[in-house]
Amino acid sequence: MRVAWGHYQQSPFVVVSCRLQFPPILTISRELPVSFQERFRNDFPLFQPTQDRHGYRLGSQDAAHEIVLQADSLVLSTRRYDDWLDFHARISAALEALQACYQPAFCARATLRFQGLIRPVLYGLTQIQWPALINAKVLGPFSLPGQKGQLQGSRHEVVVSLPQSSHRFRLTHGFVEVREAGHTNGSGEPAYLLDQDYFTTQQLEWPSLMTTLEQFEQEAGQFFRLCVSDQLHQAMVPKAA
Repeated sequence: MRVAWGHYQQSPFVVVSCRLQFPPILTISRELPVSFQERFRNDFPLFQPTQDRHGYRLGSQDAAHEIVLQADSLVLSTRRYDDWLDFHARISAALEALQACYQPAFCARATLRFQGLIRPVLYGLTQIQWPALINAKVLGPFSLPGQKGQLQGSRHEVVVSLPQSSHRFRLTHGFVEVREAGHTNGSGEPAYLLDQDYFTTQQLEWPSLMTTLEQFEQEAGQFFRLCVSDQLHQAMVPKAA
């Protein structure tokens, strides 16, 4: 039985999003997206203009899922990532609606992003030993034996090209402190940021888009499992797909 890499009972993902950019369509910013909204009104009943008034937000009742439509982009995001099959279906439905209502010429840029936050305390790991949870090559100098002191924070960003393609991967990672809303005093909860951002550098024809996103998801899964130890993987309680 296969275990889906992102399918955890204790999900580390804060936000998972897909952004599709296309040549500007002025109709979107000038007219209410009546036909587009009608396709999602049951699942996304919350509707409001974006802050700049150039686009529209469609949100689920529990605020876990959102679609943002603008003149040159469509963004689908979720704060409750279940698994890739579910998110894939949501992207497909949003893309189908975009094409039916506005017929964009091509995809100028596609991005699939997994914003993860590793919080050992949530997984029952009260004695936090980061080298036992995160791959030493990711931690870098903070995994050196004898390294002492309480690390307060760090942030690193790298961009690499994916094998045999023009696609790119931006990784932002490092130590952060998490404070729950309303708790501003004292030290925060130690956590590790693992923000994986996969994107195209060349335009795509729409028929090839989903294949590209599936490649991004596979790359993301492989990289995530390289970053986290078996101990952490099991502590987050993987679900069988």
